Formats: sequence, structure tokens, C-alpha cells
Amino acid sequence: MSKAHKLPSGSWRVQICMGTDAAGKKIRMSFTAPTKEEAELQARQFKAENKDLGIRAITAAEAIERYITAKTPVLSPPTIRAYRSYQKNHYAGIGKKKIITLTSEDMQLFISNLALEASPKTVANSYGLLASSVRLFCPDKVFNVSLPRRNTKRRISPSDGAVRALFQNADSELRKCIAISAFGSLRRGEICALRFRDISGNIVSVHADMVMDEAGEWIYKDIPKTSESNRAVRLPQEVIELLGFGAPDDYVISISPSRVSDRFIKLRKRLGL
Repeated sequence: MSKAHKLPSGSWRVQICMGTDAAGKKIRMSFTAPTKEEAELQARQFKAENKDLGIRAITAAEAIERYITAKTPVLSPPTIRAYRSYQKNHYAGIGKKKIITLTSEDMQLFISNLALEASPKTVANSYGLLASSVRLFCPDKVFNVSLPRRNTKRRISPSDGAVRALFQNADSELRKCIAISAFGSLRRGEICALRFRDISGNIVSVHADMVMDEAGEWIYKDIPKTSESNRAVRLPQEVIELLGFGAPDDYVISISPSRVSDRFIKLRKRLGL
């Protein structure tokens, strides 16, 4: 809080900033009293009683924008891209409401309406972004809501014959991807991020990923060293030989993750698998 200043009239004045309005303009309050102590006391009392004044004008949509902007330096490109997608498509109604007025009923109606058209995972992620954005400005707000139950997908491992058919009928690039995923359990982004410098003998160092940024472009991104995904994988000699050789900075796979998926799906359909 600013200190009191004496005015030409002999009175004392204190100005305090209570945050910003929707346009980003600072909200200032002035308190004038015969003495310095009285002016500062009035300012302290007002600030204590009106600590949420600066956020009264913030809507849910504005809170989400400010949350994403603040978190961008520490979030991964795919997360930012997902947040921007949710921001664009999911908050048309509730986005206009002031965050100071949001209730558990408002949040539950948002969840229930979105669940009519989106998957349980999308609903949970969209609500998570909204709730986190609100708590950035109103940390004491607690919402009592119910999220839709997620459906557990049943995953089926392909037979040896199916893998053999896929491998034999794939083009050279896709064949490398199938071999690496089958023997090394790498994800498609990890496969596409491999460089020849990451291969030493039969050991492949998995420390990077190909991820899609906010603009929809595939970019190379190192995996954090604290992540369990940062690992060393041993591949059979036959797979190492299949990968071939190249300059240290050259990518082992020359196609993007989306092209890997497209080619694999087309091949699988062609083989009736």
C-alpha cells in the first residue's frame, strides 16, 4: 500500500491500487483524512473489506486467456494447442460470466451441456482449464461438481501374423517405425524425433519427441530429464541394421508423426486388419 502524502490543504491522502478492470486499466482508490494515520487506516480497512474488487470485472473468458498467457512459458506445445482449441470451442456461454459470481451450479451446467457433444476426457480437460483459470484469480473458490465417467478402452495386442503382414507390406519408412515400436515400445513422436546420433551400438537414447505446436506444425522437443520417458532402449541387431546410417543430426525417420499414422491406417485397412 502506498504511503500517505500531505496535500496543499494540509490534509493527508493515500492512493491504493485494487487491480485492473476488463480493459487492463488500474483501479485506484483515494482516501483523505486530517492526519496521516487516519488516511492510512481508512485505506487499510477498505482494502481488507474489498480485496476482490480488482477481479469483479473479469469474465471467465478473460480469465482463461490470462491463465494460458501466464502459463505458456512452462507448458508443452501440445498442451497450449489443446487449451487454445478448448478456448475457441467450449466456453461460449459461461465465458461471459464474471468469475466472482460463478457458482457450483454454473460449473455443473457447463459440464452437463458439454457432455452432450464431447467425450468424457474432453469435458474433464475443458473443465480443468476453466476451474484453474478461475482459481488463478479467486484461489478460495471451491466448486462441487460431477464429471462424466470415462470409458475404459479395451486394447488388443496384434498377433505375430498381423505384425509380420504389416511389416512385410509396409514401405521402407513405415517398416522402420513398425520395427522400432514393436521391439522398443517407442511412441510415434519419439520415433520421428530419433537422430542417428541417438544410436550407439544396439542402444537407442530416447530423450526427445516430435510434438505439434499451437500453429499445427511439428516441432522437435527435448523430453525433460526428470521424465520417465527419458530412457535407453536396447534393440535387436536386425532392427539396428534396418535403420541404416546417416549424419549424426539426420533424422532416422524422414516423415512426420501424422504421416506415420496415415500410412499405418491405410496399410492396416488394405490388409483387412
